[in-house]
Amino acid sequence: MKTVFMLNLKSSMKDMYLLFWSILMPFAAIVALRMFVPSYSENYIDGLIAVSVFFYSFMTTAFVSLSQRKRGVYNLLHATPMPLWKYIVGVASSWSLIAIILSYIVLLFCIVINQLNLSLMALLFMTPIILVASLSFVFLSFFVSSLVKNEGHLSMTANLLMIPMLLCSNAFFTMEKAPNLIQYISVVNPFEWFLNGIKAALLNNFSIWGQSLLVLIGCFALSLIISLKSFKYSDR
Repeated sequence: MKTVFMLNLKSSMKDMYLLFWSILMPFAAIVALRMFVPSYSENYIDGLIAVSVFFYSFMTTAFVSLSQRKRGVYNLLHATPMPLWKYIVGVASSWSLIAIILSYIVLLFCIVINQLNLSLMALLFMTPIILVASLSFVFLSFFVSSLVKNEGHLSMTANLLMIPMLLCSNAFFTMEKAPNLIQYISVVNPFEWFLNGIKAALLNNFSIWGQSLLVLIGCFALSLIISLKSFKYSDR
């Protein structure tokens, strides 16, 4: 599992999707907010970090997973004694480590651009939230990639999941005046709990932080089981 972790970590660091979706896009958004709406730019830090991690952990890894299956990489697992769960956990762990690094790069850029003062405790409490959430999203990406046959289907399927999760959250718009149905959806929305966890860590609100972490651990267990049950070695 350690070898799988290291090999996947090295290959992922060379991925252009990583650079564009998870670094350049948040950087552009941070600069644009600072230039055009400076009074609100600090309020979107948690949302930008959450979106960056979400796009990488879900969208990018789903495309990589589909690509590896189409190239027959997963068929090689039949020739090894490694159990499927060890492979999935090894791969997901390397992607989650990158997600944590990306989130701190985005946060550091926010701190520099907006001249923020955040405590070390806040930064440390972000780590378990990002780790558990990114693992959940990676496992979910395995499930989604197993449902489709090509990149076009994957893009549509992923958007059908991601857009409602983003819109039914407080990432960029408040849910206070949203219809009741939308507010109910936000209560069971894993992305909203991820967002709440990051916000609670930054504000040192450990009650909300603990609740968010527990919910995300539940999502982690559920998505791991689903990914193992639905894993597809090939298209045949």
